Amino acid sequence: MWPFKKKKEPWEEKFAALGPMVLASDQVMGPNRLPVGFAYRVKPNNPYDTGWIFQSGKESQSVLDDNPPKICPLNSFLKMDPTLSEITDKPVGSAWERDSGDAPWKEVFGFKQRR
Repeated sequence: MWPFKKKKEPWEEKFAALGPMVLASDQVMGPNRLPVGFAYRVKPNNPYDTGWIFQSGKESQSVLDDNPPKICPLNSFLKMDPTLSEITDKPVGSAWERDSGDAPWKEVFGFKQRR
């Protein structure tokens, strides 16, 4: 067993303090945000990444290409919208949508992430 602890990178300290992270489109952040209407989960990149990507569901692909999703704390979204907790334990590869912020979540079968 190695007797020394591995030194953490600066980004690890920051993400550890913020808790689990998601990627979120600009439309679901800020004071004029829309509710999360589409969410899908990819394989996480690191221990602090949940793999979730949150969008309003109204973004065009060109908008997403020009304004990639930003890293955000999952807990911030759960405080704003507790119904997200209904899907956050779903497996990698799953996708979920709803028609409005108060509509029930429905699984999207056959969703393939665009590369």
